[in-house]
Amino acid sequence: MKILIAAGGTGGHIFPAIRLAEEISSRKSAEVIFITSSRPKDRDLLSRKNIRSYSLPIIAMQSKSIFSILNFAIRLMIGTIKSLILLLRLRPGIAIGFGGYVTGPIMLLASLSGIKTIIHEQNVYPGRANRILARFVDRIAVNFSESTGHLKGFESKVFISGNPLRREILSRIPYPVFRIPGKTFTILAMGGSQGSQTLNRVIPEALDLAGDDKKKMLEIIHISGDRDRDEVIRSYRDKNIKNRVLSFTDEIHKFYNESDFVISRSGATTVSELLFLAKPSILIPYPHAQNHQRFNAEVLSKKGAAVLIEEALLTPEGLKDAIVRFMDKEFLTEMSVKVKKKDEAQDPCLILMKEVFA
Repeated sequence: MKILIAAGGTGGHIFPAIRLAEEISSRKSAEVIFITSSRPKDRDLLSRKNIRSYSLPIIAMQSKSIFSILNFAIRLMIGTIKSLILLLRLRPGIAIGFGGYVTGPIMLLASLSGIKTIIHEQNVYPGRANRILARFVDRIAVNFSESTGHLKGFESKVFISGNPLRREILSRIPYPVFRIPGKTFTILAMGGSQGSQTLNRVIPEALDLAGDDKKKMLEIIHISGDRDRDEVIRSYRDKNIKNRVLSFTDEIHKFYNESDFVISRSGATTVSELLFLAKPSILIPYPHAQNHQRFNAEVLSKKGAAVLIEEALLTPEGLKDAIVRFMDKEFLTEMSVKVKKKDEAQDPCLILMKEVFA
């Protein structure tokens, strides 16, 4: 049997989809064919994983300008035609979509063709593509139980699977023991797979305001994105803050392991990983895209495992105060204890696979 998995556009969509593809392939349960965006990062990541893939040119609408609308419409039309050709050529038995515009046409066409279809929603508030597809697909897997309230009328299709995490994350023991006795702290800062200009600017300024005594106790690992990397390095160097700045990494598990706490956007994959690892965090949701990151961040903040700061209220002074508050090992341990699970839940990948092969 052939299984088609569609995902792309952001790491939050593609990483859980890759985990499912790897799990199916490792068990030789079926042949996996991956459909992704034409984004170079997506194609390169799948190539390194040796996953057979095809790309579609579909992208999100960048603005409401005439040029952007025409570009979106042309790419959508070409992507829809290519999706139909791929379905006729590949003839999958099951199609699974993990969100993003690239999944829309091929999942809709698969459903209309009578192919078994499952979509997976990583965020609390479903993305636009999945909200449209919910009417047509057979089953809807969600990461968070709170998502059910945003899928009115489709509750009978919904099941809670959780979010498939990368194997490297699962290999770490949840509920970290803070590593270094005494008062030294490592912070992991990240703004999503493409970086965040706001976080890239504000975090160095906040650390600088902490004063020389606090700065001596700190090291920061900062994932900046390609565009701002050199500027972020200069900023930390000028402020005499010990740092490691990367444009991107697909080995985030290593840096989770080294860090005492995290400053981050609140994409679904990041929130799922922080929850599994019981890693304390300061979350600054991306304020656009239907504000879905705020819903994600609230899952952790309500559990007492994170402090949520709205970007509209974000200042270097306010972030500095939060960082200083986190520079307390006992406080961090208390935050972790609040989300530590006594019994590990079933691997979300296995829950999804049961549904796939049902």
